[in-house]
Amino acid sequence: MDRERQTEGILLRRHSYSESSWILGWMTRDLGWIQALAKGAKRSSSPLRSPLDLFYLCEIAVLVPRTGDLHLFQEARVKNPFLSLRRDWATFSCAQYFGELAGASVERGSPFPELYELLRKALTYLETHPPSLILLERYERRLLEASGMRGGDLGALGDLLGGGASRIFSTRKRLREAIHAG
Repeated sequence: MDRERQTEGILLRRHSYSESSWILGWMTRDLGWIQALAKGAKRSSSPLRSPLDLFYLCEIAVLVPRTGDLHLFQEARVKNPFLSLRRDWATFSCAQYFGELAGASVERGSPFPELYELLRKALTYLETHPPSLILLERYERRLLEASGMRGGDLGALGDLLGGGASRIFSTRKRLREAIHAG
């Protein structure tokens, strides 16, 4: 079986792995939530360096692991860098919150195209519209619907998120404060 996969993905996390490498968290259309090791990507001469910023929408190529769940990152072609998501703190925080919710709502490596599309559309909307409480609640409601929990409230969202709920709800609280202040 060919281990190389190509898919569209949004970079949601980037953690240092070594002096020269990153571990990347991608929400992808075809593979779901994956983590991928980008060897040597921190080096200034690396062709991988530029397409690896948060919220970049890319066409990516990864090698699926034989064992475990850490993919090997091969390449990325930026389709939309979503640069305007960095225009202010509230917008950036909203994009980050949407990404955290998406990543926490799906099992690693389980494709969930509907959730991927929800995230992509929300980030696209945020490019040209300011964050609002209505947008925040609409995203949460649609995420619950996509997860089979139509009509759920914050309690249902907490159930869906499991152990990460308190951290994500803390982010939600700060985001609501930033929206009110803006």
